[in-house]
Amino acid sequence: MDDSTEKTRLRVHEMRIAVQAPASGFRPDDLADVLCGVLADWEAAPLLEDDDTLWLISGHVEEQIGTGEYARKAHSLVQAVLGTGTVTRAEADLPVTAFVDPARDRGAASDAPGFPPGSEASRWARDAIRCDEAWAIEPTRGDGIRIGHPDTGYTLHPNLGVDALDLTRDRDFLANDDDARDPLVSPDDSPWPLPFPGHGTTTASVMTGQGTEATGIVGVAPGARVVPLRAVESVIQLFDSDVARAVDHARTTGCHVVSISVGGKGFFGLEAAIQRAVDAGMIVLGAAGNNVGIVVAPASYPNCLAVAATGPDDQPWPESSRGRAVDVSAPGWGVHVAGYVWVNDTPRARVFRSSGTSYAVTHLAGVAALWLAHHGPDTLRERYGPRVQSVFLTLLKTGGAKVPAGWDSAAFGAGIVDAAAMLSAALPAESAADRRAGVPQASALARLGALVGADEAQLRHALTERLGMTGEDLDRAVERFEGELAFHLIDEPLFRESLLGEAAGDLMSFTAPATCSPEFALAFLGAAPEGQC
Repeated sequence: MDDSTEKTRLRVHEMRIAVQAPASGFRPDDLADVLCGVLADWEAAPLLEDDDTLWLISGHVEEQIGTGEYARKAHSLVQAVLGTGTVTRAEADLPVTAFVDPARDRGAASDAPGFPPGSEASRWARDAIRCDEAWAIEPTRGDGIRIGHPDTGYTLHPNLGVDALDLTRDRDFLANDDDARDPLVSPDDSPWPLPFPGHGTTTASVMTGQGTEATGIVGVAPGARVVPLRAVESVIQLFDSDVARAVDHARTTGCHVVSISVGGKGFFGLEAAIQRAVDAGMIVLGAAGNNVGIVVAPASYPNCLAVAATGPDDQPWPESSRGRAVDVSAPGWGVHVAGYVWVNDTPRARVFRSSGTSYAVTHLAGVAALWLAHHGPDTLRERYGPRVQSVFLTLLKTGGAKVPAGWDSAAFGAGIVDAAAMLSAALPAESAADRRAGVPQASALARLGALVGADEAQLRHALTERLGMTGEDLDRAVERFEGELAFHLIDEPLFRESLLGEAAGDLMSFTAPATCSPEFALAFLGAAPEGQC
């Protein structure tokens, strides 16, 4: 067994629990009595740099990641950790199987039938956001701006260009080294759901592609540079903690933008890493999601700009996630990208069309790079402090996006980003008090509501009506079970529909899924989950 195979074998049996420590007196060793009987060779380490409040506990289990047994063990372990009274918060870092559609092909998309009319020319997406007009305003095309990019890593694709990348700051959070190169493992050989080798290359090409219309991909901000941060092996976030560390690395290494083209359930450590980046004057953006009907994390977080996808003629992409959490839309349906196709088990560099909110968010990231270069990132940080992202969003909502006839702003945000309008817009005045204000802290109910397309009041009412919990009792229950509740709301559509009234039936008659911890089942369903006493 070679080294890479052994690492993969261990990774599919790895389990991670994030914990938040009390303000003082915390010792990771205090968790040993709880963990040593459940996780072999467990260890605890700080999640983020220069932060002693968020910790990640990891070990290996018999169960394989992505199975119901794995999820149940993770959720039960969280309750055991919380039961010690040692930490103030704990949440399992695990994927949800609802994001996996086995009917869909594995691996990179190809230039196959099904793309919309009008997407044949490679420049259609840049034209849709008025990129040429923006370049006339910002002729450096993003020079000096660095875009942190947590994804599958980079490749030296001939149609992307090595000058599109900053390989002095890249990092691999899977191998824990400073080479974020994508190994391009064949989709057929990958153990992960929805593998997309080369995904980091396809998305980077949209932002900073150095080609020409005839020989490659021209990015929205070809003067900027992408900092590759290898944090995933699939478009589903297997471990959000790797993405959290990548976001934090982007902050500490001087990136100005973070573009996240992957999504999952999320957890509080990822939200904290994004908040630290926003507080540092950065702009953080996330893909809304594909084919899942909800806005995935981290795009669903209030401190991360969520981007849905459109196609030629400003039509929304039918398979784009949508909802109240979406801030704006950008081209993502039938976009030309630099990527790979597999021929006889060998990756071949190609330019082809592909679809996804992965490309919508990278179009907006390119616009953010142009906007920052035009005004000067240091000037903006000096003037607005932690509100740089808020100012960018305000301009998007007040003229920086075009609104097609019949546009559904409740589903697809303010409109389709207009790069030229964004660069032409006057910067707003900002008081000293405003400059100190950051993104408001969302409640657990608000975060859960954003994840499933419901507002906080609607979710509170649903839980109160169905469970008989009110006030502080409800708040305490939701805070204790937030991570597990998010998992079941996503992974169990019948549970979500019963809770939110989208289908007939009583939540209390819904059978507790086998992925539940016993504590969750008793608190929220009044019964033990299947297969448990």
